[in-house]
Amino acid sequence: MRLWRWLLAIVIGAWLPLLLVWWWWTASAESTNPFFPPLELIWTRFQELWLFAEWPTHVLPSLRNLAFGYAIGVVVGVIGGALLGSSRTAARYVEPVVDFMRSIPPVATVPVFIIFFGLDASMRIAAIAVAATFPILISTIQGVRATDPTLLATASVFRLSPSETLWRVRLPAAMPIVFSGLQVGLQIAFVVTIASEYLGSGFGIGAFTLIAADSFLILDAWTGVLLMGLLGYAIATAFDIVERISLRWYFGQKKLA
Repeated sequence: MRLWRWLLAIVIGAWLPLLLVWWWWTASAESTNPFFPPLELIWTRFQELWLFAEWPTHVLPSLRNLAFGYAIGVVVGVIGGALLGSSRTAARYVEPVVDFMRSIPPVATVPVFIIFFGLDASMRIAAIAVAATFPILISTIQGVRATDPTLLATASVFRLSPSETLWRVRLPAAMPIVFSGLQVGLQIAFVVTIASEYLGSGFGIGAFTLIAADSFLILDAWTGVLLMGLLGYAIATAFDIVERISLRWYFGQKKLA
């Protein structure tokens, strides 16, 4: 029931995007500018390309790279963050490197990965994984360190080992903060997914949009931009649903507070 209320809130909150779409549709209806065609023409071309002729060629490779790269980033970020967050000694040596690496714009690392992996899918997955890792890693470290002392005292009373305390007490308690890093990591991973396809790729949403723009296929390029926005919104909404389901106890606790 609460999930349905939340979905209803999303629908109600969609009034601004719908208003902007309506404005774009009406404002561009009489456009004769070849670089800013009417939204009606863009939508017609969008249906021809993406429902669903070009999905196997361009959409599925992008989603596959995103899924694999993000999954690697989640595993490395959560496990590494949990270990560093529970060990001040290890963090003292590793955190300077983490701070240096995370200060580099994720998109700027793509040429580096081209040197090591070439131009195939492994390069894109590696770039996505590294980009997603650092937000998740940092949030997990902070979440583990912020564990309620009462929980740690309870774990001590029950004679839990340091390993059991980490995986059964500290990490579960840190999940609300970890999920904030997961969300940021997913957003960055999506950006890098598109950006990595701009270089040396003939497949993927980013590659399709760039090739279309370079070939002056303006309608096709606009459909690529529109698809990126819709996919980004769908992925963010799906993540919100997973977060709500996974952290039911946390959101319920907030309502009672």
